[in-house]
Order: sequence, then C-alpha cells, then structure tokens
Amino acid sequence: MLLLTSPWLIGLLVIVFSIGIALCFVGLMVSLMTALGNKNWFWAAGMLAVFPVAAVYCLRRWQIAAWPGKMLLSGMGLLIPPLAYFLLMIK
Repeated sequence: MLLLTSPWLIGLLVIVFSIGIALCFVGLMVSLMTALGNKNWFWAAGMLAVFPVAAVYCLRRWQIAAWPGKMLLSGMGLLIPPLAYFLLMIK
C-alpha cells in the first residue's frame, strides 16, 4: 500500500491526466472544426453539447476525421489509469 501512495506515482499520474485532458480538448476542437468544415451541423451541435459525440463522429467518419480521432482516443486512453487509481484509492 505504501507504493500506491508514493508521491512520485501520484505526480506521474497527475502528469498523465493533464496530457490526457489536453489531448481530449485539442481533439475535440479539431473534430468540431472538421465537422463544421464539412457542413455536418448536427454533429457539431452534438459535440458542443456532449463530449463523447466527438469520438463517435471521428469513428464514423474516419476518412475525414482520422487525425482528431487519434488525439481523442489516445487522450481518453490516457485518462483511464489516473481515474482507475483515484477510484481504487477512494474505497
């Protein structure tokens, strides 16, 4: 249990969480601009209302939204370990 409360582990998880949030934000903005540029107004409105709609848009329109999709999915993947650690430590 001492290893799980180590300051270096918590610091590393904070850095990973920050990078994940940044990737998700940039991926969301780029996918929003991609949807607006291709005149997909309903997808763009959905992205503004609910964040996961951007990932669904990128997966469904992979031909035109591969780059923001890679950022979104990698950012979401980087959010999993810090959130799992947080949920594990709450008890």
